[in-house]
Amino acid sequence: MVSLFRKDKAGQPGESQAKSRKPKDTPFLQQRMKAWQPIFTNRTSIQTFLVLGLLFIPLGGFWLSTNEKVREVRFDYTKCDEIDLKDEFETMPEEYISKRFKASSAGQPVVQWKRTDRPITFDQVTNNYTLCTIDFFLPEELKPPVLFYYHLTNFNQNHRKYIASRHRGQLKGKDATLESIKDSCHPAETRLSVQDGQEKIIYPCGAIANSVFNDTFATPKRILDASGTGSSTQIISYNMSRAGIASAQDKSLYKPSSYLIPDTAGANDSIIVPPPNWAARYPRGYHRGNMFDPSEDEAFMIWMRTAASPSFAKLAMRNDDEPMKRGRYRLEMFSHFPIQKNGGKKTVIITSPSSGVGYNGFLGTAYMVTGSISLILAVLFAFSTAFRRPRDLKDHVYLHRS
Repeated sequence: MVSLFRKDKAGQPGESQAKSRKPKDTPFLQQRMKAWQPIFTNRTSIQTFLVLGLLFIPLGGFWLSTNEKVREVRFDYTKCDEIDLKDEFETMPEEYISKRFKASSAGQPVVQWKRTDRPITFDQVTNNYTLCTIDFFLPEELKPPVLFYYHLTNFNQNHRKYIASRHRGQLKGKDATLESIKDSCHPAETRLSVQDGQEKIIYPCGAIANSVFNDTFATPKRILDASGTGSSTQIISYNMSRAGIASAQDKSLYKPSSYLIPDTAGANDSIIVPPPNWAARYPRGYHRGNMFDPSEDEAFMIWMRTAASPSFAKLAMRNDDEPMKRGRYRLEMFSHFPIQKNGGKKTVIITSPSSGVGYNGFLGTAYMVTGSISLILAVLFAFSTAFRRPRDLKDHVYLHRS
């Protein structure tokens, strides 16, 4: 009886019938489109491998020749804060040094480094930080543009949750609500206020901003022997700029914050707070005298463009006009970023790229190997064709039933 009742109810006049989910009767949706499957014969295989070989080998040669023109020096300063003696130079281990120059450094001073504790004041709060100093000899002049990179290993900016942990509207200057922040910026979305225990919005929110690379680099300094005897030295700065390192596309993604902030430090009426890892830079929170502006910080923009691999280099400074002359130089960097927790390393790179392209040893080798294998296969197929006549395409073995 129940089934009869349901049948009668469904069949009442005016009732709309359920729509069919069957795909339309078209060649595309019903998978009846015409297709062609090529049959690879010895002749077509030879042609294919020959074209690949003639294409990849010149490309590989171009990349290898370009790499030979790249001049760079690298220093791994990960363990600088573990140097036993303070304020005294010691020889830097060879495994922490990498150079790509035609000229030799034989007979020149060896690379030395030292660790020093230096006080730095942020917003009237002073703390001691590790200053790493590296003295080295540049055997060749670097022609502009001269680029200064930092390189990190074993830092996974490509993790899917890490990439998504940001609020694009907040970075563009919009007053993002607490609800939207919680949806986009886990796990660095809010913090509890120390004064009243209220939930405050983190600005800029997200894991990417919270983990921003915070080592700071001074512009390289050239060391000149003023007397010629080594008794007195003269320090000349090789000026490198932090402006112009980000692209125009990156700059368009950031605007000053429109959140209301207090005029003085210590006020409790601010609805935003710095990220947890920024506490040393903003020890008294945000206020008119110490407020972060993402539209002015190009290093922050570059960090927010996440890398595709766990080992990556990001541009920190550049000089597009003056060459970096041959001679002795000094690098100074404040080491804050705890890459050791990830089992990674941090390195500084000073380079003069060739044809606007940096050093990439893998790409040229990969092209050459692929092209060589393709040519070898083409030769093997050619020999097999010469000594054994291939079957005709109309041979009955190619026929098959659908």
